[in-house]
Amino acid sequence: MRPRVVALGAALALGGVACGARLPGAVQAQASRVALQGGGDRPGPAPSDDANLFPVPTQPGGSGQTQPPVPTGMASAAVVPGRSTHATSSSGPTSGASTCSGGRDVGLSATTLSLGEVASLSGPVSGLFDGAVHGGEAFANFVNSTSGGICGRQVKIDVADDGTNCTQDENATQSLIGRTFAMSGTFALYDGCGSLVIKAHPTVADIHVALDPEADKPANHFDVSSKQEGFATGMFRYYKQKFGTKLDHVGTIVENIPSAVQKQKDQVHAAESQGWHFTDSILEQPTNSNFQSDFVKLCQREHIQAFFELTETAANAATMVQNERQAGCPKSLLNIIPIAYDQAFIGDYGGPKSDLDGILGWNEYALFFNTDEAAGIPEVKLFQEWHERTYPGVPINLYGMFSWADDRLFQQAAEAVHGPLTRQSLMTSLRKIKTFDDGGLIAPTDPSAGGPHCYILWQLQNGAFERVDDPKTGYRCDGHFLPRPGA
Repeated sequence: MRPRVVALGAALALGGVACGARLPGAVQAQASRVALQGGGDRPGPAPSDDANLFPVPTQPGGSGQTQPPVPTGMASAAVVPGRSTHATSSSGPTSGASTCSGGRDVGLSATTLSLGEVASLSGPVSGLFDGAVHGGEAFANFVNSTSGGICGRQVKIDVADDGTNCTQDENATQSLIGRTFAMSGTFALYDGCGSLVIKAHPTVADIHVALDPEADKPANHFDVSSKQEGFATGMFRYYKQKFGTKLDHVGTIVENIPSAVQKQKDQVHAAESQGWHFTDSILEQPTNSNFQSDFVKLCQREHIQAFFELTETAANAATMVQNERQAGCPKSLLNIIPIAYDQAFIGDYGGPKSDLDGILGWNEYALFFNTDEAAGIPEVKLFQEWHERTYPGVPINLYGMFSWADDRLFQQAAEAVHGPLTRQSLMTSLRKIKTFDDGGLIAPTDPSAGGPHCYILWQLQNGAFERVDDPKTGYRCDGHFLPRPGA
């Protein structure tokens, strides 16, 4: 986003998440907290204790600063706000002749190909998007080791930390564009600031999941998430058909952040188009972590029959399930909580796993940390395998999955170039890709203009997330993408 008055800071910090349903409330909430506490150039209150949802391993030695772990087979480099690390994957055999093997350009030599990635690694929430770096480096390790790189060149991931700061994001983007071939895998709260640089360099491809609506606007931006504002309808229609009148009495809790409120409006608009009715949408401050009084109101006074949650964090969702029981909500209450798909959700709940049986949700990506999903979808298996090889023992998360998918989109476009590979020929190739799903890792979308509407349904049963009423390895594509009114 452009530097603006403080009043707009929180509103725009994660407005881009409202564009589609792919990013769950975990990203929303973390980013909202950063915006409220004054990440970037703005003053604000101190960060909340639960802001860092995904634990970041601490490296031995040093001054106690939390740093991303050093990937296996890679040299350590200090992470400095506004400056970059040069994380390169292990070398492999040189690939054979390729139609895209010729060409020279910025960040593209006869032997190496450099991809630039801006990530919010330091600042108010330390290590916020470390996972994106992990995903990018896992991809580079994979492609260099198994294919000799891309178009006969070893892939290098050049990472710049924006310090969760608008000015530093713009500077980091400018620096990377000056020395890398393309931008891919960025995950930064202030990517709207960097978008000014992206727009000023229309021949440089930028592939990343936009968090600020401004970052979606440049014509040279490509997104494996969504390029439109609104929400899909298929999942709401499915649940209405399955549960009928229960969904005439729905309650929800929304973080009182402008971006979260707008996201909720998109969801409600899509749900009500399929016959849902929301009895109440309770606004809560993002610093709140106990919702028992909300459930007393929803269950005891308003008699909701279904609870829906997507804009809060997975950790807060676990607390909400506890609070339902404490508030005396009936056991028949239907819980539809898509944000619960998180490796920490069951542990965060802390009670008997059987309490969570029957929780429902959906993803617009595969069950990417499930071992059974990896058995059926080779791309999920590849991602899990190479993430573990690169960062042994470090849990994978959504940011890493999207970074991997970004880089795979780059690979597909580069390898489809006929003739010398250049920034311009890459851009032409990217614009020809109208459907991308990374081998089933994400639901199909148009990276240039897509509003995704395909999804998978899951349920939580016996302590495990499992598909339900889905194709075994594919996606449901019923319903449609409903644009935001006036968008």
